[in-house]
Amino acid sequence: MLKESYLANLRNLPENAVKIVVTRTAGHILSPSWDLLNDYRHGKINWDKYVERFEQEMNNDVCIAAMRKIKWEAKSKDIFLICYEKEYPCHRFLLIDMINRLDEDNKKDI
Repeated sequence: MLKESYLANLRNLPENAVKIVVTRTAGHILSPSWDLLNDYRHGKINWDKYVERFEQEMNNDVCIAAMRKIKWEAKSKDIFLICYEKEYPCHRFLLIDMINRLDEDNKKDI
């Protein structure tokens, strides 16, 4: 099952769960670019624009393949996407939505 949490809560997660830190500082492929992150942090864009740009950034073969792999693994394991923010808004919530929207038959991407 695909789930989410935040770094400060890491020690409280089940030991046998797969934990994927999807932060920019960790360099994960499914994290927002520095440009996007900084534009949002500095108030240059609102959350709606962030969502739009983030989905554009993730809409490539490498990111889609990574999301498909997570979706496949989540069928048999608890997988937690981990980031800094305790609550929404955070890109990990967007990722879960994008992963859930991926078509099982590889016919539809995000």
